Amino acid sequence: MGWFSRRSSQDTDNVALAVGRARLSPDDVDQVRFLITTKKLVNAVKLVRERTGLGLVHAKELVDEIRLGRYVPPTTGTPVVRRPNTNLAERARALKAAGELHQATALVVSETGMTEAEAGLFVGVLRAEPTD
Repeated sequence: MGWFSRRSSQDTDNVALAVGRARLSPDDVDQVRFLITTKKLVNAVKLVRERTGLGLVHAKELVDEIRLGRYVPPTTGTPVVRRPNTNLAERARALKAAGELHQATALVVSETGMTEAEAGLFVGVLRAEPTD
């Protein structure tokens, strides 16, 4: 019976983290990343708690996901449409040109399995016009 109670606890934790992720805006994530890079992890956890309403343990887990590059921001507003004869780089380039860097990164992560950091590097090196 212990197995079942442990599993429901993990499910509850996963639901809490999912709700927390959905409540963070891209600006909040940028602020958390800034606090992480300036070695202010306590302030990053406080910010996540304020913005999401998560408890201390879940907020720290979310900050750790962002720090380790495993966090993918929720997609907002801009739908990613697959057009015939367009590859991943073309779609990511179009999102980047539209100023949707988070969307472009999320697209690359979802289609390749890269970490957020790797996808960010990929999107960062894309040029406005493809070179043939």
